[in-house]
Amino acid sequence: MKKLFIPAFLILTFLIPVKVLLSNTLIIDAKTFAAELKTNKNMIVIDVQAADVYAKQHIQGAINIPHKSLYKEGPIEGQFKDAAELAVIFGKKGVSNTSKIVIYDDGSQKYNSRIWWVLKYLGASDVCLLHKEMSQMEAARIPMTTMAKTLPATTFVVSVNPEMNIEMAAVKSLSGNPDAIILDNRERDEFDGMDKDKRSKGHLPGAVFMNFKEVLTSTGAYKTKEEIIAAVSGFGVTPDKQVVVYCQTGIKAAVVYIALKEIAGFSNVKLYAGAYAEWASVDGNPIEK
Repeated sequence: MKKLFIPAFLILTFLIPVKVLLSNTLIIDAKTFAAELKTNKNMIVIDVQAADVYAKQHIQGAINIPHKSLYKEGPIEGQFKDAAELAVIFGKKGVSNTSKIVIYDDGSQKYNSRIWWVLKYLGASDVCLLHKEMSQMEAARIPMTTMAKTLPATTFVVSVNPEMNIEMAAVKSLSGNPDAIILDNRERDEFDGMDKDKRSKGHLPGAVFMNFKEVLTSTGAYKTKEEIIAAVSGFGVTPDKQVVVYCQTGIKAAVVYIALKEIAGFSNVKLYAGAYAEWASVDGNPIEK
């Protein structure tokens, strides 16, 4: 009788329990997140809301990095600090460029998406988004607490991904280009220069208005690939075009960047990180109404 030979690695495969770790996932649902929170000790959860909101209640184990703590001080609102400064901030909070990171905000998707963009721009390899939809979080039994969490400091090594951003001069060069489209993802009154706060006098020349919520569902979650493609096609956005997204400070536009680039798979999408705030600060830059 011939003996059946079974390779040792196959035996070990059956004997050793396999743990599937969260890895390079863009969006994590509440149920999966709840399971990871219990078992994945390497996962870093970041609450990007204001410190006082974090203090009232946050996900157990989450650290707090308020999104506003990453902005420069100065006359132009919403401009992020330099890469080296951001690396120091993240490193002091215990976040490295190789950490497994989950970000959440107030449920609007605006702030977690913006910080996702910043982290990926700086070279973070594994960052995903958790939509804070309370009914789903409660159903998944995600624990909440008021106790602050801190992590040992580490080093965040910057490796900038410049293709994610477009500078103001390059935006100007796209004016009149039929193969490019500039999307304004603010509110309609801002686009028209009629907002009550008078932060906006209009929009960039040739820009097309498309509110950022076009790529989100009624509950604030990201739409599917097919839904996003269908939604944006009505605004002239197609995969063959070079797409530039912007808003007042880059927050809302980050939502659309993720929807087009990461979910819909459009290859040529850039965020104008300087945004309308930078554009309007330069004398002589044209603004349309």
